[in-house]
Amino acid sequence: MNCTVVGLFESQENAKQVSAGLEKSGIRNEDYIIYKTNKNSSAEQKQNFWKRLLGLQAPKKVKENDKLITSVVVNSDEELTNVKKSFEQNDVVKIYEFQDMTLEEAKDLDYIKRIVALRAKSHIYAMPEISLSSSNIPQGINAEVKA
Repeated sequence: MNCTVVGLFESQENAKQVSAGLEKSGIRNEDYIIYKTNKNSSAEQKQNFWKRLLGLQAPKKVKENDKLITSVVVNSDEELTNVKKSFEQNDVVKIYEFQDMTLEEAKDLDYIKRIVALRAKSHIYAMPEISLSSSNIPQGINAEVKA
């Protein structure tokens, strides 16, 4: 099993904890990438990226700190489990698994952003349509019980 796991975190302040957690779980330094965004980017650019990525509709207040993206190459189910635990201990916002992504591809942050955005959209479009009934449910249950 070879795959790349991408974790999205709320703050770049978590970078050291994420790195330490990955190394503690047995992931080698050369098997993961922690992306840091440019601090000179405008707050609006950063907010638009996260809106697109997570499908947020309402504008949220942007914190002073930046978001963090981490990619990890895993070679076994055990490593995958350890990476997910490490991410969850560091308050991961979302985890994506990519079976067909190499470490070389993962080095390109723009590529990661495109692939994650596509995956997020596919999850939204794959959601089943919900139909709402206008009938009064308690009356229907009472009618069945009385019969």
